[in-house]
Amino acid sequence: MRSKFKHILAVIGLTGLLAVPAGAAWAEDPVTLDPQTKIVDSAGVLGGDKSKVEAAIKKLGSDHATVLHVVTVKKFENPTDREAWTDEVAQKANLGSNALIFAVATDTRQYVLNKGGTKLTTSQVDNIKSTAIGPQLADLNYAQAAINAASAVGDAVGGGSGKLPSDGGAGAAVLVGTGVVAAGGAGAYLYFRNRRKKAAGQASSASYGPQGGQADPLASLSVEELRRKSGSLLIEADDSIKSSEQELMFAQAQYGDSAVGNFTKALEEAKAHMTESFKLQQQLDDHIPDTEEQQRTWLGEIIRRSEAALASLQEQKADFDSLRELEKNAPQALAAVNSGAREADAKITNAEASLATLQGKYADSALAQVSDNILQAKERLAFVRNASTAAQEKLDQGEGSMAAVAVRAAEESLHQTNVLLDAISKLSSSLDEARNSLEAAVVDTSQDLAQARAMIQSGAHPELAGPVAGVEAALAQVKAEIQGGKIDPIATLQRVESAHQSLDQSLTGIRDQQEQARRAQASLQQTIMSAQAQISATSDYITARRGGVGTEARTRLAESQRNLDYALSIARTDPVTALTYAQQAHALAAQAAQLAQSDVDHFDGYANQGYGRGGMFGGGGGGGLGGAILGGILINSILNGGHGGGWGGGHGDGGGWGGDSGGFGGDMGGGWGGDSGGGGDF
Repeated sequence: MRSKFKHILAVIGLTGLLAVPAGAAWAEDPVTLDPQTKIVDSAGVLGGDKSKVEAAIKKLGSDHATVLHVVTVKKFENPTDREAWTDEVAQKANLGSNALIFAVATDTRQYVLNKGGTKLTTSQVDNIKSTAIGPQLADLNYAQAAINAASAVGDAVGGGSGKLPSDGGAGAAVLVGTGVVAAGGAGAYLYFRNRRKKAAGQASSASYGPQGGQADPLASLSVEELRRKSGSLLIEADDSIKSSEQELMFAQAQYGDSAVGNFTKALEEAKAHMTESFKLQQQLDDHIPDTEEQQRTWLGEIIRRSEAALASLQEQKADFDSLRELEKNAPQALAAVNSGAREADAKITNAEASLATLQGKYADSALAQVSDNILQAKERLAFVRNASTAAQEKLDQGEGSMAAVAVRAAEESLHQTNVLLDAISKLSSSLDEARNSLEAAVVDTSQDLAQARAMIQSGAHPELAGPVAGVEAALAQVKAEIQGGKIDPIATLQRVESAHQSLDQSLTGIRDQQEQARRAQASLQQTIMSAQAQISATSDYITARRGGVGTEARTRLAESQRNLDYALSIARTDPVTALTYAQQAHALAAQAAQLAQSDVDHFDGYANQGYGRGGMFGGGGGGGLGGAILGGILINSILNGGHGGGWGGGHGDGGGWGGDSGGFGGDMGGGWGGDSGGGGDF
């Protein structure tokens, strides 16, 4: 059966994950494909141009989410039919429906472009053969035939006729390797430029330079348009990272850390780009006015870095899917999800009891970020069951691709269920720790206050009278709140520390340097603890509600973490400066929390994101769909074919894996099937 694999993937080789078996070289039987280079040159005809062929294959993957395997042998044997031969090669590799094989038999002068389960038409395949492959093979230029094939296939899957572009596919440099992510600013422009399908609509409006070359496509956009574009990309890239982290967790549990090294590296590269993007966004959001030139420069950098973050993940996507083989392993993955759902269901009772205990001990403000976590967890768990049911139905119907989509959605929803429940226990620990530290902080502040009073009474430092009065008032209010009943211990501890720090500042010229460092170190530990608790709670809140949280909250949280990381890095050597950064980290995290809660309170995703429209997971408002939309698991993606983010749950341009896809030969779930596409002689 022909696959209708609508979900757009992205590919770059998985370095070193799988090795080509010994004895594959010069084999005439159906060969074993190389998942790293996508090239098997058994006939040895590519020579020094092999790297160029590999670059063209990678470009096709990054630009069009399509895999091209290039194979050369002396002749096709066992079977001798070229299409049956490549079908067997594909079956051995369990290729997905976004993969093709271009195979050449040099002695018999035969070739085949096996289009597998891709949606290329007969007309497109014929054009690829006549314009890209045939002329080069006639001249025995095997490497250029493969390079041209990749370029023409890219034209076809991008909506073209399959004819070779005028530049032969060699006009743009392909930037790959470890050095790309270190490039910045204008020097990294070619890499950062949007290479995804979204760019197609912008190309027509791009401006051109005096020599006819295309100028910066962002130059024609206004500052406001740049803001909208950068904001959208920031959210998309941030969501992609969160989804990727979740899916990577499942892969690590199944295959171990060594098998996912490339994916981990890609995730770290993406995070590095996002750290810089959020830093720039914070500069744009602060109170300092920015010139138009500064705004355009920073917004452009955010856009390019966000695109680079997405590219870093997308480059590994196809091989990540190949590793997990969800279409083939959906039954086992589904069983693991169902087991996890039962465990999460059991955790809900304990979480409810824990939250009730916290509500009896602490003020409502202390629990604001987890107050609806039980409700949200039940929503996510309902969607886990919904998606699991859909996955099982698709498996029963033989639709492995659709089952894989549902399994991914169930996995992500299960992850969010656990995030929501674990956030309650994490907050409980943070509040209890803050409550235990509060008494010591009050005593410590009172001692320094007494020392300052003694200085005033001695007449040595009358300038301390004002600061002392302010600290006395703050401390009296805190003591009254403690005696009055339920408090927010983290916020209260922070107020005590702030009051104490104001007194420290007044004593700066009086205390010696050693005493100042001692006080800064003591205060630093409390401030770091408060900042870590606030960051953790806010991060969990956004992770489980990312469908409703905008750029401002995400920016403040990212900047908060960056400030805290720096504070921790210099805590031992420069506690005074570290304290300033830790205080800033706590303040930014608190701002992020308020902004995120406001976003969620005003979230209209239920009305605007297709809620209740139906789709694979049903409609009418049940089955946890609302929670899945708020969680960013379903945002115009699986429901009705829009854009999502990340490696799971509805990323890319498609509406999930649909149709009647089979596997190799219709039974293996790999998506390879249908017409081979045809071959030729040369």
